[in-house]
Amino acid sequence: MSRSGRRWRRAALWLAALGLTATACGSSNPLGGVSTNVNSIVVGSAGFPESQVLAEIYAQALQANGFNVGRQMGIGSRETYIPALKDHSIDLVPEYIGNLLSYFEPTSTVTMLDDVELELFQRLPGDLSILVPSPACNTDSVTVTADTAAKWNLKTIGDLAAHSPDVRFAAPSDFQVRPEGLKGLRQRYGLDIAPGNFVSISDDGGAVTVRTLTQGKVNAANVFSTSPAIRQNHLVALDDPAHNFPAGNIVPLVNSQKKSDRLKDVLDAVSAKLTSSALADLNASVAGNSGIDPDQAARNWLHDNGFDHPVKG
Repeated sequence: MSRSGRRWRRAALWLAALGLTATACGSSNPLGGVSTNVNSIVVGSAGFPESQVLAEIYAQALQANGFNVGRQMGIGSRETYIPALKDHSIDLVPEYIGNLLSYFEPTSTVTMLDDVELELFQRLPGDLSILVPSPACNTDSVTVTADTAAKWNLKTIGDLAAHSPDVRFAAPSDFQVRPEGLKGLRQRYGLDIAPGNFVSISDDGGAVTVRTLTQGKVNAANVFSTSPAIRQNHLVALDDPAHNFPAGNIVPLVNSQKKSDRLKDVLDAVSAKLTSSALADLNASVAGNSGIDPDQAARNWLHDNGFDHPVKG
């Protein structure tokens, strides 16, 4: 899509969102005591470090722009924090656009960012809104060691398909049935993993998965693309040109009653500066026993990118 076409489409999406926001303004808080002060924001996060760093980046940026910011970090899964957003326990949380769409529409098959964003606008309840997605993206990947990539001359997932009989693949057990899992890899790339070559490890591409890969017990694994383990272990996340895995761009999810123009200006500016590489660096900075706290990692990034002072409107 051309740049002008993307601008037109985004404008249309925001007009639709404004309509949803206007409808949502009459909703009531089942817990009572809704704060109508759009300059008072409670920022939440999921229960893993990347979400906490992103939440701190957004929280501290808002504070630098005069917002009164509270925090509820480490809330847990979407099943917990989405209801918290809706009942005004929190007002904003960093999200991943493809996974957010899957939460509201589990049968969705779109994977490219523009398509995911459009369908998400259609599926979001009126009391929730998203801002502009960031270029920073964390999504599933098919990851191999540098030695395997060199030996088989691998750059994309499709390059791995010719070696299907020899591929032992580690991933969570649900990867066997997810549309973008083994089924998607087979349909989009011809990468056909035999049942006996699938190794189920339910740590979401974490330490056990990475150790199994680096020790040669498997030669490919499902690892999140911004995992610090990829750099630390000189791994290679293969390119996904057919967009098998849904877009994982970072996007602020906000209660519609708190989506002011000023909040949008500030967070859109911050999101636009975030990159996937920066996200991987931030994850590396908080990892392990020598890692710094998420709030300090966020503070460093905001300072380095000029967001420790007010954003010009």
